[in-house]
Amino acid sequence: MLPPSRTESHQLQPTHSRLRELGPKRQARRPMRLYIMRHGHAADSSPSGYDSDRPLTDEGRRHIERIGSRLHAHHGGHLRRILSSSYLRAAQTAEIMARTIAGPDVHLDHHEELHPDEPIPTMMLRRLLDHGTDALIVGHHPMVIAMLRLLTRDVAQLPLGLHPGMLVGLERIHRDKPQLPLEGSFNVSTILQP
Repeated sequence: MLPPSRTESHQLQPTHSRLRELGPKRQARRPMRLYIMRHGHAADSSPSGYDSDRPLTDEGRRHIERIGSRLHAHHGGHLRRILSSSYLRAAQTAEIMARTIAGPDVHLDHHEELHPDEPIPTMMLRRLLDHGTDALIVGHHPMVIAMLRLLTRDVAQLPLGLHPGMLVGLERIHRDKPQLPLEGSFNVSTILQP
């Protein structure tokens, strides 16, 4: 049994309105970048007994800090959007990543659509694509793998599994053509392992 939802946002506005506010800031010369990450290594249990309350381990935190530093060096700037499951281990992963890769104007949102065993959040992905917004999505196994398989043009480029703390970067060449389908519209650009 899951505890009541803890959906929260560090910028207290609905996600869809913030995506509109960021607007179609398309940069035709640079591809859209979407990073999909599995949360860091978590404790086997929580004091409450709820799976949603399992925190990152100390080792998991260190791994995420290293991945964040490597992503910041690779991305060459600050990400403005981080979307995460509200489960504690994913939320902690997103918060660590926000400190290491995001600027002061980061929008860090927690979404129930990114909880384990939820269907692929196609509406969320479509909004990101429609606005050409670079973003990091932090989720759970097996959804992160399903999202990568949906979005990637050549699934042979994907790792065989996505271990805790792993991140896969995707690039979409046609940032200025939001009407393209979700399926197969990205190429793998980065794979970072703790």
